[in-house]
Amino acid sequence: MTCKLEEKICFMSSMGGTIPPAPANASTEETSKDKAEEHPEEPVKSPEPESEESDLEIDNEGVIEPDNDDPQEMGDENVEVTEEMADQANEKKIEAINALSEGDLQKAVDLFTDAIKLNPCLAILYAKRASVFVKLQKPNAAIRDCDRAIKINPDSAQTYKWRGKAHRLLGHWEEAAHDLALACKLDYDEDASAMLKEVQPRAQKIAEHRRKYERKREEKEIKERLERVKKAREEHEKAQREEEARRQAGGAQFGGFPGGFPGGFPGAGGMPGMAGMPGLNEILSDPEVLAAMQGSMTAMTVFFPLDTARLRLQVDEKRKSKTTPAVLLEIIKEEGLLAPYRGWFPVISSLCCSNFVYFYTFNSLKALWVKGQHSTTGKDLVLGVVAGVVNVLLTTPLWVVNTRLKLQGAKFRNEDIVPTNYRGIMDAFHQIVRDEGVLALWNGTFPSLLLVFNPAIQFMFYEGFKRKLLKKQLQLTSLDAFVIGAIAKAVATTLTYPLQTVQSILRALQKCTFTSWKINEECVNWEVKIKSSKISLFPDDL
Repeated sequence: MTCKLEEKICFMSSMGGTIPPAPANASTEETSKDKAEEHPEEPVKSPEPESEESDLEIDNEGVIEPDNDDPQEMGDENVEVTEEMADQANEKKIEAINALSEGDLQKAVDLFTDAIKLNPCLAILYAKRASVFVKLQKPNAAIRDCDRAIKINPDSAQTYKWRGKAHRLLGHWEEAAHDLALACKLDYDEDASAMLKEVQPRAQKIAEHRRKYERKREEKEIKERLERVKKAREEHEKAQREEEARRQAGGAQFGGFPGGFPGGFPGAGGMPGMAGMPGLNEILSDPEVLAAMQGSMTAMTVFFPLDTARLRLQVDEKRKSKTTPAVLLEIIKEEGLLAPYRGWFPVISSLCCSNFVYFYTFNSLKALWVKGQHSTTGKDLVLGVVAGVVNVLLTTPLWVVNTRLKLQGAKFRNEDIVPTNYRGIMDAFHQIVRDEGVLALWNGTFPSLLLVFNPAIQFMFYEGFKRKLLKKQLQLTSLDAFVIGAIAKAVATTLTYPLQTVQSILRALQKCTFTSWKINEECVNWEVKIKSSKISLFPDDL
């Protein structure tokens, strides 16, 4: 068979035929495809944006190079022109016009200059000399003369005509069109009108070109602005997703008064666990921190009368009224309608300080410990306790003063309570330090430190309630979270209420020691009553 194939090849060759080369095999084709895939074509770069002059074509026929001679003499505009000088200037003008008619342009310029020196306040002299400069192909000199003439007489059509012609020589099409149009408006001139028809299409073309690129620039700016807004929105959404992921990974820490912010009233909201940032500006601009602070201050303001009643019940155990509504009515009746809000401003001020100390400490410690990684529930609880301890040690003096100010002016049933007379926050600090010593500002510190564990108790109950609900449904609704959060807070507050009562008593009493609950001789009656349980650690409402 091979021999027959060779015979056929020889026969075809003898007849003048040619045998085509063998086609490339499949492997070669695949190799070429692989190479093409390995080296894809480079993307075609978008052309650079055109400059504003790139597509502007103007017929510059008749345009000359600008003259760069020294400025011509303009005369002294402040000189006092006499009648004789005016006559001499007029004679020079006539001679210059004659020289101009004879075609001696330079002589005409010199004579007009002499006339200007004699009478520099005559606009027509500058206009005439400008016309000669135009004929001498010196447009810049002509423009200077026209500018001086317009300064003297802004209503001269001839001046605008010659300045328009000078601008036309320089290729200043828009300026030329403006001056020539104004010249025709002031005093129609066929020569000026003819030149206006020549330069106006070019000026319009330039104006349209400018508007075109202004639109392009505006469109580009709008596009860039939209891109920036889109990018900022995407970054914001990404940050929100990351924050939500951190929150879900780390859990939520429910700090509350007096646990999250020891020393406050025991019903305000808590603080979610979040990424810590030690920078002061970052913390103060964190929306969750601001929301927590605003929420706590709003809650304090709304429920301030209840906190006043709580404090009276805890400190003045001899009151006949033992329920919150009865105590409030009694306070209003005896002390006035605004009495339940006594001491509101100092409390709110201290609350802001306490909030700041807690959040700043929590986030700073978290930044050092977590270092950008996902936090955990355990870490958040530990950080919350440490931040609470720091908060207690730093802000207890504020809450001691606030307690004294809230009780000032109250009509107590207990004769052992000594009335106070403070003129304000600073005076209260001064009197306490002077009469009781510096350490008196830290009365009630020990129970406050124990109350730091209030958030841990609340968090434990919250997680327990949440697990039970999640067995019955896929996720919690906002109402579910609110209800179980409120229940957990109520349970934690109830369990720690005895500590809050002792805390209030120690803060309210004068001349009590800092390191323990023992009270000196002037407070011995209170010590006996606490030990013998004559003081009710729970209000009758509970």
